Amino acid sequence: MVCRVFVADDEPDFRSWIRSLLEDSEDFQLVGEASTGTEAVRLITALAPDLVIADMYMPEPDGLEVARYVQHNVPGTKAILVSAHQERVYEKLASEEGALAFIPKTRISLDALRQALQGEGSR
Repeated sequence: MVCRVFVADDEPDFRSWIRSLLEDSEDFQLVGEASTGTEAVRLITALAPDLVIADMYMPEPDGLEVARYVQHNVPGTKAILVSAHQERVYEKLASEEGALAFIPKTRISLDALRQALQGEGSR
């Protein structure tokens, strides 16, 4: 089964990179993307993807709030939070918001996404 993915990040280069990563996979399909939290929430509600990859510190609202929204309002959708920063406190913050995992952007890979979805954590 293909995992339908939505990416929310204010960095166009990151969205482009993750788009390329997902296009090369048989397991994942990019179904949408947004550059702000407001746009993400609207599109996630409409698209109901299987997985949301959200930047912790994008604008209006941030990825933590997007993860919280997904947890409470979009049944069946999971969130993974990402950041260019790698502080260990981010894992705790992601967990508190109901995200599957926090993955530093430098460590994102198809395997890391698969591990997070399988509950193995990928941090």
